[in-house]
Amino acid sequence: MESPTRRDWMPTLVTLSYKVVWTLNCRNTNENYSIYWSVICVVATVLCWPLAGQVVGQQPPVPASSASSQTVTAFRFTPEVTRNGGVYAGSTKVDMETGLEMIARGQEPRTIQELLALERQQIKVSAKIAEVTVNVLQGSAQGSGVIVSPEGFVLTAAHVAGKPGRNTKITLSDGRQVNGKTLGMDRSVDAGLIQITDTSVSKWPHASIGVSQDLRPGQWVIASGHPGGLDTQRPPVIRVGRLLNSMRSTLITDCTLIGGDSGGPLFDLNGKLIGIHSRIGTEFADNMHVPIDMYQADWERLARGDSWGTLPGYKPMIGVRGYTDGPNAERATIERIVADGPADEAGLMAGDVVISFDGSEVKTFEDLIRSVEASLPGDRVRISVQRDGKVLEKRIIIGVQEP
Repeated sequence: MESPTRRDWMPTLVTLSYKVVWTLNCRNTNENYSIYWSVICVVATVLCWPLAGQVVGQQPPVPASSASSQTVTAFRFTPEVTRNGGVYAGSTKVDMETGLEMIARGQEPRTIQELLALERQQIKVSAKIAEVTVNVLQGSAQGSGVIVSPEGFVLTAAHVAGKPGRNTKITLSDGRQVNGKTLGMDRSVDAGLIQITDTSVSKWPHASIGVSQDLRPGQWVIASGHPGGLDTQRPPVIRVGRLLNSMRSTLITDCTLIGGDSGGPLFDLNGKLIGIHSRIGTEFADNMHVPIDMYQADWERLARGDSWGTLPGYKPMIGVRGYTDGPNAERATIERIVADGPADEAGLMAGDVVISFDGSEVKTFEDLIRSVEASLPGDRVRISVQRDGKVLEKRIIIGVQEP
């Protein structure tokens, strides 16, 4: 709602003035007395005109962080939140060392002075980004993440977040552990979102947000994360490297990543967040990251808790076939079991009717397909089936569908 302007308040002031005059006239029939108070009220109205503009018409907007509900509208994940400053500006952006403008764009240092300036810049950025890098714990599995808003939104990889609605533990840079809940994920690019649910802090320290569409190969980048998992004897581990390739859905750098780094942040030399660690290739210099623009493009879906897509080469499967149309499609009846597949190893049989998968009700084979697609390869889930009038519960490990 917009604040009222001086024009909105003018009728109120005039009405109030006339009411005062009318009341005084009723109490005193002296004509000169009435004229005297009428003049005073008109003058008071004029004098209050600028004051009404200052007090009412120019009220500052309520910060998003003070909203009663932390929803999508509380934080819009766009580059403008950094450029406009204020509560969403973040704390990781640092001024560029003098003489590093061309080097920040990908040029190599040519002098000792430039090399030392680059080192100083990297040290300053590293100190800042360590404060917003977190460890994410899902059961016994660990990954990394980065806080991006005062409300405690945490960007990570989809395969680290797992599924929407999961409770998770987040370890901050100072060693404190807080609670969080997984939100949405775009599995096609490996983008995931978590929100800290702990209310002990009103405003969380968070990263300054960058843009990935303008990146060019050769630019210097700084990676942070928890390789090998959380180690309480060390801070987040920093690696410095260069951008090798920049595509719409993937950034490739030579910042070496290992298990535990997934979901951690990638920054430019200004300390702006430009990507999230995703996965590694066959070479040490083949490290892939989700561009920050991918999170901005689908922010509302992620914050709403939607889950969609499949990461190429990571499509989940359990090795069963069934009917999706016709009279047999009314139930989730398994028609055939793939030999040596996850379902076969779990003890499922042709003719079994699936009634639940990972705690969710299954009515048709289409329901089962959607439930499997919402899982990740390696997940251990419970599956309940009807067989010969009995309900059996099995444990199944989600597999990967061959290309």
